[in-house]
Amino acid sequence: MTPEGTALSATRGDVERLYGHCVLRLQAFELNLKAVVATHRFSGAIETFEDGLARRINETRRKTMGALVGEMLGSVLAPLGQEGLPDADDHTPGTSFAFSRKIALPAEAFSRIEGEHRDLVALRNSLVHNFLEEHDLLSVKGCLMAQQALASVIDRLRRAEDQIAEWVTEWARVGEILTEKLNSPEIRDWIITGRIPWPATIIVQALLDAATELAPGGWASVKTAAALVARRHPDERPENYGCRTWRQVIHKSGLFNLRSVKIDGRGHARYRARPKL
Repeated sequence: MTPEGTALSATRGDVERLYGHCVLRLQAFELNLKAVVATHRFSGAIETFEDGLARRINETRRKTMGALVGEMLGSVLAPLGQEGLPDADDHTPGTSFAFSRKIALPAEAFSRIEGEHRDLVALRNSLVHNFLEEHDLLSVKGCLMAQQALASVIDRLRRAEDQIAEWVTEWARVGEILTEKLNSPEIRDWIITGRIPWPATIIVQALLDAATELAPGGWASVKTAAALVARRHPDERPENYGCRTWRQVIHKSGLFNLRSVKIDGRGHARYRARPKL
């Protein structure tokens, strides 16, 4: 073999090793992406929770990287203030529920991550379908340029890997918290009797926080507290808990004292947390 042929063979071998490295890392990235997307939301009957989750995982396994990134950007990640509520299946017989785990990001960060991941999908598709068309692997110069392109893909992929590793870790932590909540006496009682586990609800915790902030140790205005909670948690509404008003939520939860005071001849509702026994 001529010196030129030897140099080309060695350089092309380096390209092939880098290419294989890229493909394997992309597959590992897709597996982590599938783990996040498959388990970020669920709705259905409690009795069929495990079967439903397994079905969703199997469905996610068949999705392409482009579809996974699209669902991640549409459901897993959300700009702050646009998190929304999980979709519940109103036609599911028996006791049903819906949960959703999301990562809320400032608009600028969301836009940046959206661009980076869509670019990564384009890089993946180009790598798998067009690499030989785009790079001349019959010359040393072409192989060196291909190495640079692959090194760039690895660098982009490394940033995405670090990011999704953080999400997977956070997912595991949230999963532990969810398991703990599902095993709590309040949730078990809810499953058996249908009674709302008020101490575990976001709306009650938000009302507790509002009372502490608005009237430490005293009586907070229901109207003012409701406006504060609605602003901070726009998806938390009385009707989500079978109530018509905020005052009804406060009363039905059994966790607050409620009274009416006269101001300028008009009644105004006030509430405060009941002392813990």
